[in-house]
Amino acid sequence: MKMQSHYFEIKDLLIQFLAAFDDVVIKRYDKNRVPGATQQVRYIYAPKERVLFDLVNPAQNITLPVVSITISSISRDNNRVFNKNAGFYAAGTPFEDNPGPATFYYKAPVPVNIDVKMSILARYQSDMDQILTNFVPFNNPYIILSWTVPKEFNLPYTQEIRSEVLWNGTINMSYPTDINGNQKAQIIADTGFTIKGFLFPDPQETVKNIYKIDTQFTAVSTGMSLDYGAYAFLKSQEITTQSPLSAFANSETVTISGRPVISDIKLYTPLGPLP
Repeated sequence: MKMQSHYFEIKDLLIQFLAAFDDVVIKRYDKNRVPGATQQVRYIYAPKERVLFDLVNPAQNITLPVVSITISSISRDNNRVFNKNAGFYAAGTPFEDNPGPATFYYKAPVPVNIDVKMSILARYQSDMDQILTNFVPFNNPYIILSWTVPKEFNLPYTQEIRSEVLWNGTINMSYPTDINGNQKAQIIADTGFTIKGFLFPDPQETVKNIYKIDTQFTAVSTGMSLDYGAYAFLKSQEITTQSPLSAFANSETVTISGRPVISDIKLYTPLGPLP
């Protein structure tokens, strides 16, 4: 727990969430429903109680409509944990003192649900209706936020992450019923969203460079025991075209390079390869 793994995941998701909503422009209509002046709706990260306090504070100048957004809770999403996979391996940035390729172990991120509370404050019902109709039709049933694995992971490619933003489908309306004579009335609508994101642990653990182990040798059928020290004898065996045919009966070439594979198996005779 001494190592900090903070890569601004929550902040980045909230910024994208705000960017998906904060381009709302409402219009003022006359009695014939002809649009006139327009007004940009402001989105702020603050509790609605704070916004209401600033509205009645003479030193502040907050005008309606305004939309406030806060995080109500963060929870681990068990439905997105499919197995006990601890992570994955991938090629990474080479070391400064060794230009060769390197591999890194990346721990699996934790899937989390970020519950966001949205409160819409407006002075007129027409403003409220326009704000609601701006986002409700486009959240049926969700929208997608596109972001990437934190750059601290030094992946050799850009790994996209797509996070769903689910609307809870409910809007609770509140109208002023008991206010002072010097207070301006406001309409409040409360709703909520769930952002399906990830929190990443410590980005990487170096597994060292990838080395090629060259172990090409020729196996002979001499009945020798491959105990400790016998590999040198095996390596020293020289088979030429003058060797007896029995020396080639079990000959093979094995190359180990990350994953053991048999490169080829060929049978030769003293007079040359078989057709």
